[in-house]
Amino acid sequence: MNGSTAVGKQGLGELIRIRPYMQFMMSKMVSRFADSIDSIAYSWMVYVLTGSKVLMGTLLAVNFLPNIVFGLFAGALVDRLSPKKVIVMTNTGRGVIVGLTALLFALGQLEVWHLFLFTILNSLLECFTSPAEVSSVPRLLPPSLLLSGNAMTTSATRLAELAGLAAAGACIATVGIACTIWIDAALFAFSALLMSGVHYPEGMPARGVSSAARSLIAEMADAFHFLRKHALLLISSILFALVNFCLMPFNVLRTPYVMETLHADAWGLSLLSGLLVGGIVIGGLWMSHWGVRYRKSVLIITGIVMSGFGYAMTAVPAYMTAFQLPVAGFFCLLMGLGIPLATTPLASYLMEVTPSHMLGRVSALQSMLVLSVSPLGSLLSGVLADWFSMHVLFIVFGVLLGLSALVLLASKSFRQEM
Repeated sequence: MNGSTAVGKQGLGELIRIRPYMQFMMSKMVSRFADSIDSIAYSWMVYVLTGSKVLMGTLLAVNFLPNIVFGLFAGALVDRLSPKKVIVMTNTGRGVIVGLTALLFALGQLEVWHLFLFTILNSLLECFTSPAEVSSVPRLLPPSLLLSGNAMTTSATRLAELAGLAAAGACIATVGIACTIWIDAALFAFSALLMSGVHYPEGMPARGVSSAARSLIAEMADAFHFLRKHALLLISSILFALVNFCLMPFNVLRTPYVMETLHADAWGLSLLSGLLVGGIVIGGLWMSHWGVRYRKSVLIITGIVMSGFGYAMTAVPAYMTAFQLPVAGFFCLLMGLGIPLATTPLASYLMEVTPSHMLGRVSALQSMLVLSVSPLGSLLSGVLADWFSMHVLFIVFGVLLGLSALVLLASKSFRQEM
């Protein structure tokens, strides 16, 4: 135990001394902080502007489409470009789009079609940002510090998200939605400015366009074949597609749930979102210290059931007359705690069985499969919210989420390999 702690402290000290990496991480933290603010501000703005749950579901569905359609191709294109330039350009572009949203909203000129257009443009830019950030880490760090660097980046960005969720409610309540979105635009611009000062070592030579195109097709086919041959990876992809589908009502309806069921304002929305992310952070820390003591199968099933139970129990405040927000917050925290228990062991298994030269492709394909149900779930959530009470939907989909663990329990390969 003492030896591993010493290694961890030494790795952290070495990371802090690598200035380009620390500046890159600061830029990423600022952009994640901004992401969290606009996730609250946009949701609040859409509901205030339209009052339509169907529209909120449709807008969220549209948000997923660029990643599903272009995500794999964006990653291949980023390989031919400078990741630094990609991140600077995409964060600058997002700042311009968010700033334009704030301007139109402040002038009273913002319309529904603007929201759809800006959402699609933002999502397209995000398709390029994510693979550029992933490819940046091994360029900025030596191989011996990759594990420590990835762990540090994950923890830091989660904390930035948590801070952004808390700040969003404060900003909306004190300075209003338009000013909050202006602040968000400035944060994206600041992130791009920080990133522009990062010095990258000399990169690998670019591939030819024609050979890269042929390679992309062959590599994508290899990823499909690999996933098909590994039953547990395919089953886990199906499972988390189902989990993602079940979570859509909560993601789509969180703002009206806070306003109509909890009778709270933007502070309440920030609190619930912050507790959900906080639960993920706490669960991740617990996993890093004590997760190795348990079988992967036990952790996965426990995490899925815990998240499903917490999700279903968020309906309880609808039957209460007092302490609605604290009770809802507790069950959001519980839901967040279960997420790393369920996802971390499967991510570790993916890395254990997938050859290193295929890991990027296979993980991207798995992500695409998991996200593929998101548009349908988002649209369905908005429609169902006009037919059924939100707390009824949370109970139904929370129970379905918990029962989705049966998909794994029914798998022979899961019982044998996990």
